[in-house]
Amino acid sequence: MPKKTHKHANKSNSKYKNKYYSKYNPSDSRTSIWILLPIILSMSLVPFITKLKEYPTNLSKFSWYTINDMNTDFFLYYKQSFFIILTAAMACIIVFKVLEDKKFLYFPRILTPLAVYAVLAIFSSLVSSYRKYSFTGSHDHFESIFTLLGYCLLVYYIILFVQTEKDVELIINCFVVSIIVMGLLGLTQFLGKDFFTTNFGLKLILTDKYRQHLDAINFMFENDRVYLTLHNPNYVGSYVALTVPFLIIIAALIRKNFWKLSIYILALFGAIISLIGSKSKTAIVSILAAGVLAIILLSRYILKYFYFTIPLILAVILSIVLYNKANDYILTEQLKRVYNFQKTEPDLQSIDTLDDEVVITYQGNQMHIKFIAVEGFGYFEITDSSNNNIPTEIIEGYFSYTIKDDRFPGFEVGLSNFEEKPCFYVNINGTDWFFTNQTEDGSYHYINLYGRTDKIVEAPSAVFTGYERYASGRGYIWSRTLPLLKKHIVLGSGADTFVLVFPMQDYVNRSNYGFIDQIITKPHNIYLQIGVQTGVVSLIAYLVFYIIYFISSFRLYIKGRFKSYYSQIGVAILISTFSYMVVGIANDSIIAVAPIYWALMGLGIVVNNKAKPLIEEEIANEKATKNKPLDRKC
Repeated sequence: MPKKTHKHANKSNSKYKNKYYSKYNPSDSRTSIWILLPIILSMSLVPFITKLKEYPTNLSKFSWYTINDMNTDFFLYYKQSFFIILTAAMACIIVFKVLEDKKFLYFPRILTPLAVYAVLAIFSSLVSSYRKYSFTGSHDHFESIFTLLGYCLLVYYIILFVQTEKDVELIINCFVVSIIVMGLLGLTQFLGKDFFTTNFGLKLILTDKYRQHLDAINFMFENDRVYLTLHNPNYVGSYVALTVPFLIIIAALIRKNFWKLSIYILALFGAIISLIGSKSKTAIVSILAAGVLAIILLSRYILKYFYFTIPLILAVILSIVLYNKANDYILTEQLKRVYNFQKTEPDLQSIDTLDDEVVITYQGNQMHIKFIAVEGFGYFEITDSSNNNIPTEIIEGYFSYTIKDDRFPGFEVGLSNFEEKPCFYVNINGTDWFFTNQTEDGSYHYINLYGRTDKIVEAPSAVFTGYERYASGRGYIWSRTLPLLKKHIVLGSGADTFVLVFPMQDYVNRSNYGFIDQIITKPHNIYLQIGVQTGVVSLIAYLVFYIIYFISSFRLYIKGRFKSYYSQIGVAILISTFSYMVVGIANDSIIAVAPIYWALMGLGIVVNNKAKPLIEEEIANEKATKNKPLDRKC
């Protein structure tokens, strides 16, 4: 019976003209493994690539960065390099096939907004003031214009070459195996036995230069924190947001195949361990959102097979409740923080480094400081906004003074030296702020933690003003990123240039919200990331592309027929990519995870087109059976 159904499905499929596919491989035989290999490697190998790379950041020319230009990377540089090689291979294969058969090439309408996004990304990078960074990739991110174009090409390549059920099955099986391997790595990190801290693991990811000093290598994450090979636990959240919904849906829909079900559950177990160990709140929220969509789409299926689905849902809920209780209600506390919009206002409101003085605004009160240097020493003139002297008291044994004014509690002002030149500091709430007017133009400058003089500039904010502490400080980054969109409506700042346009000189607020010792390289929001770097219009194009896919998929799978492999994979991809779009509200696009999302998008378009005639025929057969008159025997 299964073989008969399969043949019938293929005959039915041949009746429909497929506007998204060429006739290159119309049979049910699998496309050459060499043709599918770039897809498999993009999804299943790129996330694993981990190797030490020392590189120049090319940021030392900026006053807000250290003068030491060299940095190291383990998780991103070589992922980008390998993915660009795969992109070049895909481009060559497409060109070869076009030369072989000119009719092979075509352009489905669903890709029009994606093409707009790609073109705007190219132009934004070409005209960017930071073009060099767009074409090579920037520090701590490495998602150059070639990488962005590679994502788009990956979608197109899949649409051109993935033709049959066997093609899809091979790609998905390799992907599931990669999830199992990633889950095993996550398990070692969760148990505090991180594979990368072993001698063998270190030797794999270090260069010869450092293999003789394994004991000197320290990891920045705590002992049981799961980061996998994805650069940061936040991106473990993005990874599990894609994989957990996908695996749950597939496991539920193929429940009768014991061996496949066992493999999917094993992969799901590893992914959930990684989720728990990453402590990603955004991933939990995205999976819950995906669960709501799944219930809507699978409602007919859930009711029909209630004896299987209801116990499964209850088992999942019970597991979450028990885990939450056993770990001091950690999940509940994390979710509370997601919805905790608490307005705060820091005591230190601003510091202005002007031409003739430094003005500090603290709790609405202003302190004006002038520094007069005389033969290597100096003294201060300290007044308020009414030009009245603010009383001070010398600290014996030091060139320092305590401010004796209730408006500025605990303030301390003192002398110091910077590059053998006199400067001064102001201690505010336990933090020292260093300033000097011994500059080329004689104006006042802030001396940052890298020992470089710079002007303090208060960045404009929007929407999250007053809520900067929201979502572990993301509120601050978002509030200072949103005003940048006005400057990049049509063309953005260029691919991978966010770090160069974010207001890094907003030192006071960076200090207030915990970012004074961090270089902010990303906005922690994929939509702001696209809007700033490739333009608001490109963001709209990106969203239109996904919305077209989402609506067409929703209309197809809400009909609730999941008998074919295509429809089972199709609905799983829809729910998985929706989860990724939700997690993108608090996470960025990154080369460690994004290729999986884009590959699933390409597969989703392919699978939808394959599933549509099968679902329509199933519905037609159901109607015919329902309307067929019953035979009555006398």
